[in-house]
Amino acid sequence: MKKSIIVCAIFLTFGTTVVKAQEISKHEINLTYSDGIPVSFADGFSNALSSAILGQKLNSETTSSGNFGLGYRYQITERIRVGGDVAFQQEQTKQSDKNYKPIATRTNRYFMAMPTISFSYIKTEWLDFYGSAAAGVIVDNYTNAETGKAAVKDNTTDFAFQVNPAGLRVGKKFGGFVEAGFGYRGIISAGLNYKF
Repeated sequence: MKKSIIVCAIFLTFGTTVVKAQEISKHEINLTYSDGIPVSFADGFSNALSSAILGQKLNSETTSSGNFGLGYRYQITERIRVGGDVAFQQEQTKQSDKNYKPIATRTNRYFMAMPTISFSYIKTEWLDFYGSAAAGVIVDNYTNAETGKAAVKDNTTDFAFQVNPAGLRVGKKFGGFVEAGFGYRGIISAGLNYKF
């Protein structure tokens, strides 16, 4: 009888531990696409400012790839996750004179790496309403190619941040999410998430 009770107690303890481990996934991987508007705006503003300072009447056309990101989170408590994000964004500006004759093409490739923390306000099995904050570095790989001149290349490194006070994830193991906030990655973000 004692052996049966001990075996049952071990089985129940082990069974509860397995169920608990299955309920709370410790790891998450995110694929994200953000609008990248703040970086695009900063590039456009610097073009307008340089044209005004130099007194040149330039036409410019800027295209943006948007911001692509890959992230990892580790669940340290039921509501708090920590991890990091890496992201990439490309901006290309083609400048021409007042007669639309090409003058230069500038390409900025931005690489970002930011440690991240997120907090769940409301969390159920299928829904997670959360906020997140990140801070790290942004590297700008810059190339300026003027007509008839050798291309100028440079790299700069600066502080980067992203604060998304409102995020909503829908799904159990595999899910989709949308976030709203402000920072170097953008204002609106959306993506896919996998917990394991």
